[in-house]
Amino acid sequence: MSNPAPKAPASTLQEAGRSNRVGGVENLATTVFAAAMILLIYAGWSNRSETYLTAESGPGYALGIIGASLMLLLLLYPLRKRVRFMRHLGPVKFWFRSHMLLGVVGPICILYHASFKLGSMNSNIALICMLTVASSGLIGRYFYRKIHHGLYGNRASLKELLDNEALRKIRLADTLDSLPRIKQQLQAIQTWEARVDRGVVVAGIRIILFGLHSHWLQLKLLILANRAISSHAQVSGKSAEWTRAQRLIMRRYLGEFFAATRKVAGFSFFERMFSLWHLLHMPLFIMMVITGVIHVIAVHMY
Repeated sequence: MSNPAPKAPASTLQEAGRSNRVGGVENLATTVFAAAMILLIYAGWSNRSETYLTAESGPGYALGIIGASLMLLLLLYPLRKRVRFMRHLGPVKFWFRSHMLLGVVGPICILYHASFKLGSMNSNIALICMLTVASSGLIGRYFYRKIHHGLYGNRASLKELLDNEALRKIRLADTLDSLPRIKQQLQAIQTWEARVDRGVVVAGIRIILFGLHSHWLQLKLLILANRAISSHAQVSGKSAEWTRAQRLIMRRYLGEFFAATRKVAGFSFFERMFSLWHLLHMPLFIMMVITGVIHVIAVHMY
């Protein structure tokens, strides 16, 4: 087996390395934030039978005002993108991060305001609308990440993804020169990736099946590659350290290749889903604002 020698330009690899480090920090910060919010929700739900807060007065009432205000501030992000005089108010990336933050903290404030309980009819409708919008935001965030670079990166293009995948194929082909059986199976997966489905449902099912198949194939090829590397090491008298290094390289290359392949295969589907989500999310938000206003008026009038 020949030693793997990546052929990608050094500048490209350095840029990829920087991008990976930034993406890693963003992923870590997001994970810590998500864990803190989940703990807050769990703590509130676990103590919902207690009467620490009341919606009518004190901190519970204040949380309702804060939560509603934060939800209204969500509009700043779409306004920043579409209104001309706001285009100079900082980068879109900052506003998008703020939008995501407010979209999580606002509903949690409202949940604490309601003490994680149902109340009158108008408050229940307002609460359900808010939870629907928050859930819709999380779904939209999932679609967003499938067609963008990282959590807050620029929008990707299919051509760009294909180019990146081509780079990985070059590196993988170089590594797999002496493993023709594995190369044949990698080529076979391209027939799945190249399919284009017109219907959203059919495309969604295909993406799920493709994901399951590609994960299984990735594991299978990793086992085959490790066996081939061990056999080659025995025949050639290579050291255990060399064998471990080759296995790590093979594992990384296969991981990168299949991750890129899955993203290319699902790109068109998630692009369509993201467009459909855009059509639905704003009406849901407007409905939430209307029910929230009705709730506030009803509470203060009756």
